Amino acid sequence: MLNALTRLVTRLIVSLPGSVLIRMSGRPQMTASGGRVFDPAGQFVAVTALKQGIFGLDDTKTVPELRVIWQKQMKPFEKPPLRSVRRQDRTVEVEGGSITVAEFSPKAVQPGGPAVLFFHGGGYSSMGIWACRSLCEYFARELNAKVYAVGYRLAPEHPYPTQLNDANAALEWVRANAADLEIDPERISVAGDSAGGNLTAVLCLKRRDDEKWLPKAQMMVYPFIDYTFSHPSIEELGEGHIITTTHLEWLKSNFLHGRPLEKDPYVSPLFAPDLSGLPPAVVITAGFDLVRDEGKAYADRLSEAGVNTQYKEFMTEGHGFMYADTTKSIKAANAEIAAMFKTLI
Repeated sequence: MLNALTRLVTRLIVSLPGSVLIRMSGRPQMTASGGRVFDPAGQFVAVTALKQGIFGLDDTKTVPELRVIWQKQMKPFEKPPLRSVRRQDRTVEVEGGSITVAEFSPKAVQPGGPAVLFFHGGGYSSMGIWACRSLCEYFARELNAKVYAVGYRLAPEHPYPTQLNDANAALEWVRANAADLEIDPERISVAGDSAGGNLTAVLCLKRRDDEKWLPKAQMMVYPFIDYTFSHPSIEELGEGHIITTTHLEWLKSNFLHGRPLEKDPYVSPLFAPDLSGLPPAVVITAGFDLVRDEGKAYADRLSEAGVNTQYKEFMTEGHGFMYADTTKSIKAANAEIAAMFKTLI
């Protein structure tokens, strides 16, 4: 009941006129270089989240404790499961343990259709299948495909390259079991947002280099692409937003454990000397996101290498916008993203 009430109130608030939402946010209209103007509803949601300390870093808490806090913070905003999509959790054996892979299947899906492995965000240190559940349901319905959310292990308990290895194992498992899963083994694609976008990129890169079977397509939404944190948008948008430079340094510390791997192509794919031969790609960035410029740089390099690449910046949105789909602009953005990817899978 609380979740439903929270969602209803949020929908009512964000439907107010933009000028009202800007005043309610308590900040002047937020702008960025290139004439970018933050969507008023998005600004209200982002500033409100910051005031409430959502995703705040507390040095007195351990990483596992922060995960619990952040999950509780997001609980009131959880959406009920889509009735048109079934979920089935599966266990996949990986080196040193096992992970959960959740299958989201549209009830009307036909056998032998496409599949998508989805890698959630959270800086490799937080979140999980619970965080991307509603998004995976949405993609399953819109793409008319089975979507497999991968519960890869998290840092710092499991530093790099655990996540890459888990993602690779999950892809191998899905493809090996394609007949039982009733999917086409040649139409398996990969996608992810934020750190999951990084994982999508490096998985395709590593498999190409290892001369293994490549996914049909790849989609990276506001991905981490360059762990040197050296692009202009890092400095421009590094403070005053949901994700800050402090978050980036925190997650890098968890992920790399101080190892100087920032320019390793399987950490920062922008440093790969050659991007040719990779799967067709969709790259999505947000105008008010500190990792905006590195995503654009990667899309440009993919295109220059001859990879079929669709790029789109949603200029009025911020990092993580796909999940805040109570606003009209984000609903439209998510529909456009799904349509772009559907042409490739």
